[in-house]
Amino acid sequence: MDLEIHPHDISWWFWFVTFLFIVAALLGYENGYSTVIVISAIQVFYFWLKEKSFAAFPTQIRIVYFLYTLFGLWDEVRFILFIILLIGTIMVTFFGRCSIALVLKNMPWNKERKARLN
Repeated sequence: MDLEIHPHDISWWFWFVTFLFIVAALLGYENGYSTVIVISAIQVFYFWLKEKSFAAFPTQIRIVYFLYTLFGLWDEVRFILFIILLIGTIMVTFFGRCSIALVLKNMPWNKERKARLN
């Protein structure tokens, strides 16, 4: 698996900044959790505007990720949830692999659609 870093791509920066705030949250920065939620909401909005559809595959990925971050509002599961988010965000940020995309591409409404991260 090769390292994939794309600083020229705004979507890469969304993931990288999200990664940084997940790490900060896990290290004790309490506002990191809410910042991750806000960044994820901004990604949904950005990709909805860019793709002009909530049904577009990149927008679907961001919606699922955002909904997942909302579980972080539940204190009892926040830490373990953000560890899982950290692993997934590392994979998408540094290796271009997205577990959410792998699941979504197998959904019935996406069977005929090309799976893409951006």
